[in-house]
Amino acid sequence: MNNLLSHLRIADLELFITAGNLKNLGKAANLHNLSQSAASTAIARVEQAFGQALCTHEKRHFRLTHQGASLIPAAEDWLRYFSEKVATNLPRPLRLATTQAIARAVISSILPIETIELKLMRPDRAFDAVLNDAADIVLVPDNSPWSGVNSKEVGSGSFQLYSALQNTQPCPVLLPENQIEVLQLLQSWKQLHAEPLEIKARIPSWSLIADICANSTDVGFLPDFLGKKAKLHPVSWQPETSSYKILALYRNFDVALHKRIDLIIEHCQKAFME
Repeated sequence: MNNLLSHLRIADLELFITAGNLKNLGKAANLHNLSQSAASTAIARVEQAFGQALCTHEKRHFRLTHQGASLIPAAEDWLRYFSEKVATNLPRPLRLATTQAIARAVISSILPIETIELKLMRPDRAFDAVLNDAADIVLVPDNSPWSGVNSKEVGSGSFQLYSALQNTQPCPVLLPENQIEVLQLLQSWKQLHAEPLEIKARIPSWSLIADICANSTDVGFLPDFLGKKAKLHPVSWQPETSSYKILALYRNFDVALHKRIDLIIEHCQKAFME
């Protein structure tokens, strides 16, 4: 194998084949749970590996070059052979989908015991992934009716206002989007203080709020597993906290895969207990 092909990624080649068959990179990116930019980068890696232009790079258009069209059937045959003759003897990575915040809490406990393919996405998209067999197991908050799947609780706790300072004074806070727990905080604050909670900024990511608070004097609203991970302190002037549960969702699989999922759940439970 030449030096270029030694860097060829199977996932990139699979994406290229999908895009070539659909004649649409955007649709292929969605099927492979990738952003448009990530898909474009993957296609560029395939071209680099083969050392030639395989498609056009026009906005909103995906056309194969003659070389690209010739590669598709050969690549499909090779992937089929690899799957049937080689990969069947290898345990494939367990496909885990979850949010960035939950991944930060559990990933270090999972990696030593399991080979995984991690996909970061919103809870609703993670749920769709397990329903459509694009994920083997997903970790999501217990804040929606997740029907049609098996579920096990892996962790629980509370949402609180956190700061890097132990004795910070009342101040405007960082909040995520208006999820149920955020609305409960706003309501509890108004009942306790008879005035609305002052909001400094809306940050659409729990993880980003944790990072900001860890490196500033800002106060942010977080699930306690993230607050502890970032070594933050609950503020003393907050209202009654609201609770959460984290669930593992999965479908019925063969016995071997089910054992791997059970082991993942066990280590996630340990991670949330620490």
